[in-house]
Amino acid sequence: MQIKEFAEFTGVSVRTLHYYDEIGLLKPAYVDQYTGYRYYDENSTHRMQEILFYRELDFSLKNIGDILSSPN
Repeated sequence: MQIKEFAEFTGVSVRTLHYYDEIGLLKPAYVDQYTGYRYYDENSTHRMQEILFYRELDFSLKNIGDILSSPN
């Protein structure tokens, strides 16, 4: 789904998704090389659920990135 649809589905803003991409927290599944449109898939949805879970617990974005990058 396109970024706008994904933003509405997950309850975050398009700007937030752009920022998460910029800092490497949530990369789109695919970026169209001609239009630059970002697309998200089911794996993106699962990762966003994890991000939102840790945000609810007041973890910083840096800590969330570290947690989600950890093999444990």
